[in-house]
Amino acid sequence: MAAKKKPAATAKPTVEEILNRDLPAAALKPLAHKQGMTAITPIYVTDRMNEAFGLGGWQFEPEVINDSDKMVIVRGVLTIPSINARIVQFGGNDNRDRGDAYKGAATDALTKCCSYLGVGAHVWRNNEPSEVESPAPAKPRSTPNSASQRKKAEFDRVAELEQTLEKHEEAANKLLTEIGWIETGQTFRDLDEKAAKEVLDRPADFLAKALEP
Repeated sequence: MAAKKKPAATAKPTVEEILNRDLPAAALKPLAHKQGMTAITPIYVTDRMNEAFGLGGWQFEPEVINDSDKMVIVRGVLTIPSINARIVQFGGNDNRDRGDAYKGAATDALTKCCSYLGVGAHVWRNNEPSEVESPAPAKPRSTPNSASQRKKAEFDRVAELEQTLEKHEEAANKLLTEIGWIETGQTFRDLDEKAAKEVLDRPADFLAKALEP
């Protein structure tokens, strides 16, 4: 009788492969208040970090740096001794339940820290590959072709800025004036499209800077 062949051993994935593997669809959910943006369920980030570095192989320390009635902002520090990594990011949450606000701000900061290692990178890249060889020319974005379209685009941008910053308008305007993005007497509503996009891309980071003591 012929001896049974042993199944070929599969290669153990590297830490880099684990971190950069796409998260499952269940980990992703669309943000209802921000069209086209996706949130990552934090437990999947924790699971991926444990898989890559083991339980106790990484530490995350959140520190509340703003605790107003409107917004909790956390400074999070992720350390991984085995790869000599230390990553700092900020997270924010405006949940009326203070416990949920603390948790949400901390997990927001953790998710951002882990994104620097590749966790959920496909979400941040909108599912584009990390390395692109001979990319095809990008199609030009459509631009508003009428005064009414341009006016609507401007209105939508200002409305999103107001929703994000009006709770801390004084601090936001002060910082924007200091860095020269607006003139004295202007407000964040006067930001040009490029500057407004930079603020809206990372609102928690911007507010953390604006609210620094």
